[in-house]
Amino acid sequence: MSASEICANSNPIPCDLATSILEAIPSALCVIDQCGSLVYGNAMGFDIYSRLSRTDESNLVLNEIKQVLKQGKTLIAHPLTIDGKVYVVTASPIYHNNVATAIFATFEEVSIYRSLFDVEFESFQTTIDDLQTIFDNSYDVLYVTDRNGRTLRVSSACEILWGKKPEELIGRTVYELEEEGVYRPSATRLALERGKKVQIVQQTRTGRRLMVVSTPIRDKYGNIVRVVNASRDITEIQELEQEINQLKSLTEGYRKQLTEVQRNRAREENLLIYSSKAMSNIVYTIEKVASVDSTVLITGESGVGKEVVANCIHQLSPRSNGPIIKLNCAAIPESLLESELFGYEEGAFTGASRHGKAGLFELASGGTLFLDEIGDMPLGLQAKLLRVLQDGELMRIGGRKPIKVNVRIIAATNQMMGNLIQNGLFRKDLYYRLNVIPITIPPLRKRKEDIIPLVRHFLELFNKRYGKQISLSTGALRILMDYSWPGNVRELQNVIERVVVTADTNQVDEQDLSMYIGERHTEVQLYYDDSFTNAGLFVNEIMPLKDVVRKAEMYMIGMAAQRCRTLAEMAALLQVDQSTISRKMKKYKLSILQNGRVSPTRS
Repeated sequence: MSASEICANSNPIPCDLATSILEAIPSALCVIDQCGSLVYGNAMGFDIYSRLSRTDESNLVLNEIKQVLKQGKTLIAHPLTIDGKVYVVTASPIYHNNVATAIFATFEEVSIYRSLFDVEFESFQTTIDDLQTIFDNSYDVLYVTDRNGRTLRVSSACEILWGKKPEELIGRTVYELEEEGVYRPSATRLALERGKKVQIVQQTRTGRRLMVVSTPIRDKYGNIVRVVNASRDITEIQELEQEINQLKSLTEGYRKQLTEVQRNRAREENLLIYSSKAMSNIVYTIEKVASVDSTVLITGESGVGKEVVANCIHQLSPRSNGPIIKLNCAAIPESLLESELFGYEEGAFTGASRHGKAGLFELASGGTLFLDEIGDMPLGLQAKLLRVLQDGELMRIGGRKPIKVNVRIIAATNQMMGNLIQNGLFRKDLYYRLNVIPITIPPLRKRKEDIIPLVRHFLELFNKRYGKQISLSTGALRILMDYSWPGNVRELQNVIERVVVTADTNQVDEQDLSMYIGERHTEVQLYYDDSFTNAGLFVNEIMPLKDVVRKAEMYMIGMAAQRCRTLAEMAALLQVDQSTISRKMKKYKLSILQNGRVSPTRS
């Protein structure tokens, strides 16, 4: 029966359309009756069936068709070779009144998929090779097991870590290997027991220490199907850490020894050497305030020993084991002072370190921060310093969150703070915050009892340092006692060091000493305090009267400039005309700086 005949009898759809559909199917379609005769087929079906009848397998096919009809079962994917080509035969029974009367068979040639299969197989094999290369060359040793802990795959480097080749591990369970001591503990076992990713340090039989990360792999139902381990040898890292720790301990020992040597030297050079009642009172105050964290403000002329007093307070305090960080506020440009004090974050400004930088407040944590020349601190920074003193926290430049600091502040100045406050150059609230414990060190000329003890101390210090045995005669000591010491203790120290270094004989008398301080012996000095009540001139030798007048006028103009805002105020304070002040300043080539100080005019 042909397709046109079937269409004529049943007429379910137009015959030409049915024929077109059946012929368009790229498979051989056949309807075979129970006798094995072809009752319908498309063009490919007729061709296949005619060639099948000429093969030795035709009887085998007919027998299988009969079994399909008899049992009513479908024959699926039966291979069949016809004229050297391989076909897959699928046969299903056709029922009429519930009786299988024929079968519907399809023949599909599989050779047409061969080239596609070869391409896919080659790609699959390449992927396998790539994965094996990754396994063997990964920095971490990879180890894969199934859900039962049985080893499926392992990197070739496993022999270095566990002393076994891959073929000695594959097929064995992690439980067996752990029991044998190949590695302990098993990261895979822990991952299976906990049902999640684990990270452990593993010890191997070969003496290696491994950092192992074990990750369970789950199917779409959430069941663990694989466990993948990545093991990294940290044996050498641990040995390096041990060596580093030993070096740290050694370095810390050297650091402590060096610190002790530095402290001993600092004690020698920065000892408070005194005999006067004034210094005795100061030492008493130091001993009382050292045990607390109150802020200290040290005032006095340049060179009187303000830094030495700050060192003593720190060394006697509970913070003595911490650092003492020193900053001269007048020695650093205003543009850099803020970053030095408070530090900055990464990228805070052009040229900033990419890692940021801790400020001196942070570096002094647990210790003391000594702010010398505090009177020269810019007003903008004074507000930030006040915040740190009030809140105990700071904000880095470019920072977003405050940083707690544990620092004791000791400040020092040689300026008259009252004048700075009056002229708007220093914040009054900051002054009161700093001036909790005031310590005023008198100049050396007001405590001459301390000169001889200081001379002996510096002689011993520098004789020991330079291997000398220099001594001073009674006449030389008398000259030192009579000298005004405008540079105070610092000047005395420098003079004694110069004597020790340059003296031609071990005994230095007054004639020899005059060459060291003679050029300063007739110097006129003005001394004063913040209230001006003790202001005055000190002249220790006859000198031209005009020089005395010149120096006195220069000093008085300088004092007035620090206290007054305008030339008119200075003239009123000095009880002269404003034109007199202008003429004197022009005569002595003086100019008033922004901070109120008088300085020679630059030509």
